[in-house]
Amino acid sequence: MTNALINFKKICSLPLVWLVSLETSLKAESKKDFFRLNHWRFSRKAKCLIAVAIVAVLLISVFAFLPKQSVTKANVEPQSSDNSTETPSPTPSPTPSPTATNHENGTSSPATAQPSKQTGSSLSQAINPGPPKLPGLIESAQTITSAVWLQVAANAWAYFQPGVGVDPHTGLPYAGGTDYTYFTDWDLGVYIQAVIDAQKLGLIGNDSAWNFSARIADVLTFLETRPLNNASYPYQFYDAATGKDDSFMSSPEIVDLIDTGRLFVALNNLRTFNSSLAPQINNIVYDESGNRSNYTALVPEVAADSQTSTSIYAYYCWSGFASFFHSLTNAPSTILKNILSAGNVTTYGNVSLPKATITGDPLYCSVFELNNNSSQLIALAKQVYLASEAYYNATGHYAAFSEGNSPSGFIYEYVVLPNGDTWTILNSAQNKHLGMSPVFYNKIAFSFLALYNTAFARNMVDDLEKSLPTPTKGYSDGADNNGTLVQNIGSNTNGLILDAALYGVQNNP
Repeated sequence: MTNALINFKKICSLPLVWLVSLETSLKAESKKDFFRLNHWRFSRKAKCLIAVAIVAVLLISVFAFLPKQSVTKANVEPQSSDNSTETPSPTPSPTPSPTATNHENGTSSPATAQPSKQTGSSLSQAINPGPPKLPGLIESAQTITSAVWLQVAANAWAYFQPGVGVDPHTGLPYAGGTDYTYFTDWDLGVYIQAVIDAQKLGLIGNDSAWNFSARIADVLTFLETRPLNNASYPYQFYDAATGKDDSFMSSPEIVDLIDTGRLFVALNNLRTFNSSLAPQINNIVYDESGNRSNYTALVPEVAADSQTSTSIYAYYCWSGFASFFHSLTNAPSTILKNILSAGNVTTYGNVSLPKATITGDPLYCSVFELNNNSSQLIALAKQVYLASEAYYNATGHYAAFSEGNSPSGFIYEYVVLPNGDTWTILNSAQNKHLGMSPVFYNKIAFSFLALYNTAFARNMVDDLEKSLPTPTKGYSDGADNNGTLVQNIGSNTNGLILDAALYGVQNNP
């Protein structure tokens, strides 16, 4: 699949990054002014006194910074074609404190593993020295029951409240909370699915303003009336506060097929959940009036891409198209067949992955949101989990790869790519490899826990829970393996955690 199809250009964090860069630049300029050469004159006696003082300071500095003991770092070989014999274990070794991982030029150099959580060391203590945070929801639970998952769902649903992750006047979603109040069709699909999940879980109240029907009515009315571009297709970005387009931020391409497909997944689930909405939804997609978006004209391009694509994004999003256009019924199975027949690469031991475009969000959204998933897709999801656990067992660092915010802006983390590269991090434009510590995302950690309920998954969620802020307004995104928290709170994180929580409620006592 072409880069244009998988490039969402979700640059929510870029304005912040630019401001930080600007601030740094301004500070640098002020320092230049401060350190300009001054032609002062000193007497011989003054010069001697100054020299003695400088020598004294240097001696004190040297003794102050002498290390008490030397610390060596272990090296791990690059992971594009691994020949290691280590295999993943369902119950990992004691969890070390993640420290630093450097993926420059495809190599990993994690620091030596620290003492295990059982001896009192964890990610949260590395980040927040001092008295440990009180046990959180997951750590406090002796077993992960449906009641625990219902509370997880309530925490995630807290994001989708008016004034937090939804505009209180228009009822439209914010992609990144009040810090980023724009959204795409991908984000709109996340919100629709979140409302469905919350209704199934009994989290939506009966008040007239923000009940299920009122929320969905706001979204469908927007879809029926929103401004369109010159080709009569949606703009890429809209302002949730006004419902108006943001043509400046939007891509010049006619329509974003991936974002559209993700919206179609949610719209299909909505009409399945509430059949009375089917006529309204069908009219939005098929445009019987001829005055709105002609999505039927996009079907040939989707069909052609499905013949050769090995992208999990295409599998998920073309499933959305296939739910409305019968000629695409076989497109998802064709893509999955392409993925599984693309050849394999082995990573960290004997975990085999297909040479395809694989990352967390579209894979686990597929597992939780699509109907009648094949056993092959479920097996692929399990392999990605096993690879992530094997990564941890080999490096001592968590892995829960996906797309999202990071200390370096919006990034895409790929477990594997079609050329066989594994554990790859790309920038928001997906045209540059980043040598940075991977972020392990809360949404993927919760997905692992819901599906597999292993010690590895629980330990990762535990550490994130103890390190990140209490989710009174939804869950934060995650943390990197340098111990830097990614405290952004947005719809993608809380939407997928709601998916996982619904699965957990339905599949636990």
